[in-house]
Amino acid sequence: MVTGFPSPAQGYEDKCIDLNTLMVKHPAATVFMRIDSSRYVHMGIYNGDLIVVDRSLGVSKESFVVYEYLGEFHLGRAGSIKSETLVCGVITYVIHTVKNSC
Repeated sequence: MVTGFPSPAQGYEDKCIDLNTLMVKHPAATVFMRIDSSRYVHMGIYNGDLIVVDRSLGVSKESFVVYEYLGEFHLGRAGSIKSETLVCGVITYVIHTVKNSC
């Protein structure tokens, strides 16, 4: 005899979340970068965050990108960087680290 209500998770037991499947569309052209700066807070990217960068995507003016300037990598909106700047890829995801303040 079966009693009680079925589990709401019934049927989902074997499904796993694979971050590579969710976040990496072009594996050969995707890199992960750890942010070691607080200067991108205005973009919603914080010190310690991990960004996913796809080097195969087309760039629009609104894209957040990684670009090289004077031998260093920087982040910014494509429409606000100089045209002669080397764009290295489009930022597709930002993974935040949640810090416990207690």
